[in-house]
Amino acid sequence: MCVRTFLNTVLFGVGAVLWLVVTGLVAGPFLYLWPGKNGCNARRFVYIQAKGILFFMRLCSRSWRVERRPRPQGPCVVAANHASALDLYTVAAFGYDNVLYITKGWVFKLPFFGKVMRAAGYIDAETTPPHQMLDRCRQAVKDGCDIVLFPQGSRKNPLARFKSGAFYLAIELGLPVIPLAIGGTGKMLPSGSMWLRPADILLATLGAVYPADFTGPLDHLEMAREVKKRIMDYLQKEHML
Repeated sequence: MCVRTFLNTVLFGVGAVLWLVVTGLVAGPFLYLWPGKNGCNARRFVYIQAKGILFFMRLCSRSWRVERRPRPQGPCVVAANHASALDLYTVAAFGYDNVLYITKGWVFKLPFFGKVMRAAGYIDAETTPPHQMLDRCRQAVKDGCDIVLFPQGSRKNPLARFKSGAFYLAIELGLPVIPLAIGGTGKMLPSGSMWLRPADILLATLGAVYPADFTGPLDHLEMAREVKKRIMDYLQKEHML
């Protein structure tokens, strides 16, 4: 372990935890009293916390690059590759401050933060029935939310296939999909590690993919393959795989 990795871990561990705790203590009572319509205040609180985590990630990186492509007007589905526990925070780099996350259930078991997740209306992908998930996403779209998913489902294999549920959802809701390419986070904080290594970080939104471009009974599978291909081709071109 190099000195930079040790210093990164201390800086991120102390700084990020203090940021999360202090902002939680300050905002907690207000969120309890005024969560906002359908959790909108809670979602913006999560966005502010994520921006703070991105600040510490940038300090710990070797290089930092964010590329934003023009996006469609209105709500979208954001589908990202997944290689690290840090990936959840990267959406905030693009200014998306009203998002609905569909994520694994362990997040909802965390002290305090689990309550914030519920207040924000985020969806537990492991326990929410599909019909209920669809209904809640429809309501979120009416509230102007983007829907964020990590279709690989696990950060253990950065080349894992994209599961089709996110794209079935996009087709059912008639929403374009924004591919989000995340490079370097798996090297900064690999799955199962507690050490924060210096790494080159690249975050990029790519051109939107539209449900109307896919037809037939397997349209959601074709869409999943296309979005994964765009993300992986981009990361390979940028030497981030």
